[in-house]
Amino acid sequence: MKHVIKKYILIMILLFAVINITCFSKNQFKKSIESITKIIYHYYDSSVPPKYHRSYTILITENKIKVTVDSYGDILNDKEFEIDSSQFEFIKKSLFQNKIRKGKLIENKGCTGGTSDQIEYFNNDDKLFSASVYHCGNKDYGDLRGDIRNVGNDIKSLIPDFKELLK
Repeated sequence: MKHVIKKYILIMILLFAVINITCFSKNQFKKSIESITKIIYHYYDSSVPPKYHRSYTILITENKIKVTVDSYGDILNDKEFEIDSSQFEFIKKSLFQNKIRKGKLIENKGCTGGTSDQIEYFNNDDKLFSASVYHCGNKDYGDLRGDIRNVGNDIKSLIPDFKELLK
């Protein structure tokens, strides 16, 4: 009986430690999200003829969102729109809700022809985070974890006529 109680106490201590670490990590993550002053989202298109290739960079701050669309470096569109602080907060919450985080690097073992997403965020000029993912052959490579596609869709939802900018 004494042995069972010791095991029970040990399990409870370990469980408490895991819960504390998890809560601390979530709180640290949330605190880092709250300190963001600038977000940069990059989408890199697959290798297709220039007529169809559309990569873009979206820069978001508390009062503006800037979109630059290119085809292999040739700028096709460069537009800036005003946003309000609640829209900026919406994107910051999206990073948290979609669990954007850095994970162990998964190396690409020769897959070609995919697309990539990269997200960076800053507190003023201090880079808080940078990670990327390469989508190829129904697999993801890189160090970015979480639902970046959903975050990208949330970002694009703030841009008037986003699809028109890609033409």
